[in-house]
Amino acid sequence: MTTRRIAGLLAAAAFLVFPGRALAHATLVRSVPENGAVLARGPRQARFVFDDPVRIASGIRAVRNGAESVLGGRPRVVGGKTLVVPLAPLDDGDYTVLWRVVADDGHTESGVISFAVGAGRSPPTPSLSAQNGPTGRDVVSRWLFFAGLLVAAGGALFRLAAGVGRPLLSFPAFVAVFLGASALLPHEGTLSSRFGIAYAVAALIAGLGASAAAISLAVPRIAPVVWLCGLALLPIPSVAGHALDAGRPRIEVGVDLLHLAAAAVWTGGLVQLAFALRAGVALGDVLRRFSAVALTAVAVLSITGVIRALAELRSVSQLWTTGYGRLLIIKTALLALLAGVGWLNRYRLVPRGDARALRRNVSGELVLLGMLVVAVAILTAARPGRDYAHAAAATRTASAPAPPPLPPRNAFVTAQEAGDFAVGLAAEPHRVRVSVLGPDGIGASGLRVTIFGAPTAACGAGCYETDASPQAVIPVDVSGMRLRFRVTPRAPRADALVARATRTFRALRSVRYVERLASSPTNRIVSTFTLETPDRLAYRIHGGASAVVIGARRWDGCTPSTTTRLPQPEPAWEGPTRNAHLVARTADVDIVSWLNPKIPAWFTVRFDRRTLRPRSLTMTAAAHFMHHVYMGFDAPRRIFPPRC
Repeated sequence: MTTRRIAGLLAAAAFLVFPGRALAHATLVRSVPENGAVLARGPRQARFVFDDPVRIASGIRAVRNGAESVLGGRPRVVGGKTLVVPLAPLDDGDYTVLWRVVADDGHTESGVISFAVGAGRSPPTPSLSAQNGPTGRDVVSRWLFFAGLLVAAGGALFRLAAGVGRPLLSFPAFVAVFLGASALLPHEGTLSSRFGIAYAVAALIAGLGASAAAISLAVPRIAPVVWLCGLALLPIPSVAGHALDAGRPRIEVGVDLLHLAAAAVWTGGLVQLAFALRAGVALGDVLRRFSAVALTAVAVLSITGVIRALAELRSVSQLWTTGYGRLLIIKTALLALLAGVGWLNRYRLVPRGDARALRRNVSGELVLLGMLVVAVAILTAARPGRDYAHAAAATRTASAPAPPPLPPRNAFVTAQEAGDFAVGLAAEPHRVRVSVLGPDGIGASGLRVTIFGAPTAACGAGCYETDASPQAVIPVDVSGMRLRFRVTPRAPRADALVARATRTFRALRSVRYVERLASSPTNRIVSTFTLETPDRLAYRIHGGASAVVIGARRWDGCTPSTTTRLPQPEPAWEGPTRNAHLVARTADVDIVSWLNPKIPAWFTVRFDRRTLRPRSLTMTAAAHFMHHVYMGFDAPRRIFPPRC
């Protein structure tokens, strides 16, 4: 085989090895308010929903553009995947929120949204900026960690495979691991994250290994402890990285570990070889052993590299269209150069017995390996190609909002308020489905939802379901908010009852009700409404404004205006009815629940059994949690034009 063909094959193999141990990133699925939104009223908080567990990072800010902070309290994480940033009361103006989180893999991520308060304002421009990507400290810390790990673990593996090794050479490697892991811990996460726990363990192992390596000078019998500590470091990157992410095939852990072990054998072997050559050990014996071990390492690197590359990239074009791919090309070029120097050593210098040139080239290989680890340090903080596709999909989902899908027509439905969310439940004979609406009326995807304590599967935008037989009480957890739904599994249909009650309501001469209306747990008003046939309406907000509407005329206080004529009395539940069921029946009341799919909104109404007039009503919809208490049926006329 010619030199050119050998070099070509080595370069092709090098393209497949070291495919980057990039860690997974949590992706922002949606925010409330959305970036660029123009709101009539200022929100009390900003919510950021991610597709993976996150923790709060320092540096979260919320400001009025060009002015002071408007943070209204300490940010918190709800349900593991939702960052909540409290806001102070906001006047009309433009605002920016800078969010920062730590993913479970230890990566710190950040972003900004801007929104405006005040009807008719232009979409705002953010006044803050997010800084993502590795800093100089990140690169140095990761370089120290990976360089030390490869030398310490590689020395142990080389000792097992070739019977050659000096424990003292592992001392600086363990020190590098300790320094790198310690520097990453306070910056990347806490001991409550998988990354933090793994790197804290790495720091402890490195401290023990460094101590053992130093003691081995005086007590050679302790050398096995040095090699055991080196081997114990090998699983750390796999445990801390994306191989253990939910939904990833568990075989990736083994592939990841084999790939790192092969790289460690090559690196650690070169370090041991370099010092063996300087110590004057016989070249033939050392090189023969190292060549056999290195050949196996290259084979394992190639095989596992193919598997890792297929897992991290979604297409060949991502090699030059993504930052991760470009870093991979740089790394592969360094590796190809390293393989070329190794080929030169094996087939040109060793046969000639040129010890001086061989020592020089081995030192050069170590320099190239150091540069290669720099590339690894940067690559581990980059978003892999598969995450680019995932982030794009999440962006498409967020940009194409949709309400949850409708429940099957035979399902029993009910709903509750859960913080800012409207949560509807649909119970079928062998399946339970939960629909979650955000304040914007969009299905809230990416939440952690359990039913009967069991995880759920996605069934659409904001839709979560599990296979289960309904019971009288169904416990549901929505991102840490615990709800209990009372269900009547075999409730009779009530479509005809709702239709009769609707006709009865419209036939009334007059009716009065007290309404409590909330858009969130902290924003609510109470009003009294009076409806009179044929087209009269009056309302008074307790502690606020009032209005009178007669036909096409309206008076807000004493200010007249024109309006659209609305026939009265009209029930609050007016609209299409779906999944109407009789929840319960007492001696004098029928309780009925159903869904208005047009809004969508869930209703539960208590009807008088004898008259079919409503006694009370509860409506659950997006940012619209309403309760009515009815009275004053067919009372004398009370609505007249104001006397001003």
